[in-house]
Amino acid sequence: MSGDSGGLSLRPIAGEDRAFVFELFSAVHGEALRFGGVPEAMVRQLLEHQFKGQQGQYRAQYPGADFDLVLLDGIPVGYLYASRAPECFVLIDVALVPEVRGRGYATRLVVELLAEAGTLGAAVEAHVVRESPAWRLWRRLGFEVCGDDGVYLAIRRRPDV
Repeated sequence: MSGDSGGLSLRPIAGEDRAFVFELFSAVHGEALRFGGVPEAMVRQLLEHQFKGQQGQYRAQYPGADFDLVLLDGIPVGYLYASRAPECFVLIDVALVPEVRGRGYATRLVVELLAEAGTLGAAVEAHVVRESPAWRLWRRLGFEVCGDDGVYLAIRRRPDV
């Protein structure tokens, strides 16, 4: 997505966005640690370690990928990481703050990425947690399972869908 789409836009993540991106990552990934009764200081430390590891791994695995902030009317509400190779796009990660979930924004982001890939005749791949409610969205958008490691489903949408 480039520019604006009904108040929703993307821009590259900058250094000053790190705190927001980390807090959103923590909101998405920290609940399981907190549920386990881990002290908050340790949770924060573990999340910081996971965040740094994930960011490094994504950038190493997908050189040249776009790491974008999702803005709603100019206000940060999420992030979208995508690799746009001509033959296959990879939706690396997408997350939105809880306050805007369930309003169709994630669907719009994915649909626009699919349209962009479609103009190039490129497939789109992603991974989703097996038990995630998001799998319904992916399936509705034409994704099929192409791998299963017991925790994550590797999914793919062919360019001709």
